[in-house]
Amino acid sequence: MPISLEQIGLEPISEIKQELLLELSGGERFVTHAHNPCMVQILEKTFGWKGAAFLLLQDQKPVGFFSCMFIHGRVVSMPHFSYGGLLTTDPGRQELFMHLLPQIHKYFHSGSKDQLPYLVRDSSSIGNRVVNTKVISWIDIAGCNPDVVIPATQMAKVRKALKAGLTSKSGGTELLDDFYSVYSRNMLRLGSPVLPIKLFRNILEGYRDGTARVVCVYKDKKPVGAGFLLSFAGFFENTWFSTLSNYNHLYPAQLLHYDMIRIAVHEGGHTYSFGRSTAGSGVHEFKRRWHSNETIVYWNYDKPVTSDLRKARFLSHLWKFLPLRIANALGPLVSGRVY
Repeated sequence: MPISLEQIGLEPISEIKQELLLELSGGERFVTHAHNPCMVQILEKTFGWKGAAFLLLQDQKPVGFFSCMFIHGRVVSMPHFSYGGLLTTDPGRQELFMHLLPQIHKYFHSGSKDQLPYLVRDSSSIGNRVVNTKVISWIDIAGCNPDVVIPATQMAKVRKALKAGLTSKSGGTELLDDFYSVYSRNMLRLGSPVLPIKLFRNILEGYRDGTARVVCVYKDKKPVGAGFLLSFAGFFENTWFSTLSNYNHLYPAQLLHYDMIRIAVHEGGHTYSFGRSTAGSGVHEFKRRWHSNETIVYWNYDKPVTSDLRKARFLSHLWKFLPLRIANALGPLVSGRVY
């Protein structure tokens, strides 16, 4: 039965039971770390943005959930993550979202009646304008043996990585510098600004109701691959993942995924996500080799998206030539505005 929009209210919350979130989503697989209310607090601490996690109430009964950040007058759910969006079983999700916008605006910007700009990453199309070129690649790991769920071709590369002397280690803040050294070099190679190291530290130190860990792969004690594994409600994802290209012939990526899949299975996860990629890209093709499933992520905007791809590619090309130290200093400044 559709929700009566006139009776819907918002209640800001700082935590919520995972069982309730799963119930509100109707058992949706993609209840993720981006729906964890503590992530709002972590982003506030890192970037200085305002944010909130809202419980949607009808006659004081929970009927939905929505978390977001308020950035330069715009609602974003959730910045720097592939997920967020509205969790509800109501069939009229777009109408419900549009009904909520004025209440969200009033919460963040009391007294203003202007239209509220937004960017909402969601499992469906709920905005006025939608971009659907991004996909999430994932495998079902519920009750599986890692050596069975991983394709034989990838297991062969894992064995080659071990034979070549690659080793791996998982942990927390003690591995953060190793993670960031690989991550920052890989991002510079790709021509993309880095996120600030304090974001990763704040996650490792402040994440609740799930797990956050770093997994690193080494060659002769040098970090050559690194992943940042987050879990929530049985959903595990290598949310940030990098390798040094000079060592890719030794298959550090395969060893990283293998170790993270083993962790996810051991801890009772139902889903292992390889993260987001552009449909048809080389990264997307790599993930397909793991016999992954694919789910479209809809980027919902309040107005048409305008971008100059030639300018973006030119700037990305220039970024690659920055010294690492300068790129690491400038990247966090950019990530406060590009999310």
